[in-house]
Amino acid sequence: MSAFRVQVEASGSRGAAMVVARAFQLPLEEARRLLAEPRVLPRDLDEAEAGRLVEALRRQGVTCAAVPVVGRASAVCGRHPVLSAERPCEECRALVCVLCQGAEGRALCAGCAARRVRRTRAKWLRVSVLLGVLVGLVLWGVSRQRSRDRRLTWERPLEVAVVLLARGEVTPEVRGAWEKGVERLGDWAAREAGRYRVELGRPVRFVLAGPVSGGDFRFEPPEDTGWWARLRQAHRWSTALAAVDEEAGVSSRPWDARIYVVLEDAQEGGPRLVEGMAEAGGTMGLVRGVRGDTGLTLELTAVAHEFFHCLGAADAYDAEGHARVPEGLVEPGREPLYPQPAAEVMVGEVPLGEARGRLPESLEEVAVGPATARALRWTW
Repeated sequence: MSAFRVQVEASGSRGAAMVVARAFQLPLEEARRLLAEPRVLPRDLDEAEAGRLVEALRRQGVTCAAVPVVGRASAVCGRHPVLSAERPCEECRALVCVLCQGAEGRALCAGCAARRVRRTRAKWLRVSVLLGVLVGLVLWGVSRQRSRDRRLTWERPLEVAVVLLARGEVTPEVRGAWEKGVERLGDWAAREAGRYRVELGRPVRFVLAGPVSGGDFRFEPPEDTGWWARLRQAHRWSTALAAVDEEAGVSSRPWDARIYVVLEDAQEGGPRLVEGMAEAGGTMGLVRGVRGDTGLTLELTAVAHEFFHCLGAADAYDAEGHARVPEGLVEPGREPLYPQPAAEVMVGEVPLGEARGRLPESLEEVAVGPATARALRWTW
């Protein structure tokens, strides 16, 4: 028996869509899609069925005609079994009809279409979650930075915890020297701020804590200077220092900064090693000092140096450790320029001449130069 199909011109008539919906047992919206453009309707009919459909569509004003199907009958669509399949599904190759083709002409069976929708939803969910996390991190970072920047308004005294860490015994004499030392450091900060007319009697309050053992903490910069190595080192330090804070009793209150001083034995026959590092604009600094020292000039200078790093001040020495001109000088306009009267705190050396200097012998020989004062917003 011969099979026929109905060739139609496009029609937006609701009546024509209802005729096709009843004839093909389709939802009205899908029948409208079949009539949205000129086509041969994708269903094989016998001659009588085709004639009745043509007559009904013509009554609705649709230009149409029955055309014979050449060749074997077509396979049917798995999603619309009343319609003939015309293309394979792009993903599983199952045959699908024209209604299973998307707006871009892509053919998908019902199962693959549902999976694609689920994948798309999952993708956008992941993107939304990542965007939410990113926005949260940005807001947290902005809030944190604003909180740090408020330190430089100098509307209140800043509080700094100086935490001593030592593997071996710290004698009462050394502990007492540190107690007096942080007091001297507070006096020094008040003196230097006063030189720049900062109207806050004692701008920094240094509070001593420890000594504690330090647990697993090691003052060892990463050999690799890449960002991933620095990130891993920062994570290890953060974990170890959280335990240090608990042991030292400084974890229960907020601090404007915490400076950890790792006291180690001096190398026999070698130089006294005092060095440090700090997070620029951050809240944490590290200093390596000598366990048996009671003079503490170098250690206290390093504590002030790393704390000022936390407030945004930059190093003012060159690759050889000598003061850069003019930012590394306490009096850059001095005539003659050398010798300088004191060591700039972000250098730590009293300049005696070009590329020459000596270590300060007391805090009286350490001062804040104009460049550092501007970074601290003590002057403009």
